[in-house]
Amino acid sequence: MKDIPENIPKWILKAEHDLVAARQIMLLETAPTDTVCYHAQQTVEKILKALLIKKGIEFSKTHNLLILLELLQESDLDDYRAACELLTSYAIESRYPGDYVEPKREEAEEAVSIANELFELVKIKLR
Repeated sequence: MKDIPENIPKWILKAEHDLVAARQIMLLETAPTDTVCYHAQQTVEKILKALLIKKGIEFSKTHNLLILLELLQESDLDDYRAACELLTSYAIESRYPGDYVEPKREEAEEAVSIANELFELVKIKLR
C-alpha cells in the first residue's frame, strides 16, 4: 500500500481513537474484552503504518503486526515481537464468533498496556 506523508497525522489520530476506545471500554465493570483487545491491536497497527509511511516503506494490506515490524527493521521495536504476535491474534479471531475464547480481563488490560506503550514509543519516532 502506498500512502502519502501528509496522511501521517490522520493515521496517528485513528490510532489514538482506537486507544481511547480501548481505555474507555475497560472502565466498564463488564467490559467486552474481545472488543478491547481488537482496539488495542488496531492502535498498534495504525501507528506502525504511520511510521512506515514516514520512512517511505510500502506495505501490503495486513493486520499482522509482525509483518509490519519486519518491514520497519527498528531494533528497539524487536523487543515487542511477542507482544505484537499476541495482539495480532486479536485482529481476526476476536471479531467473529466461533471457537474463539473470550480474553480474560487481565489479558485485555495487558493488551491496552502494550498498545499504550507502543503508541507512545512510535509517536516519539514520528516527531
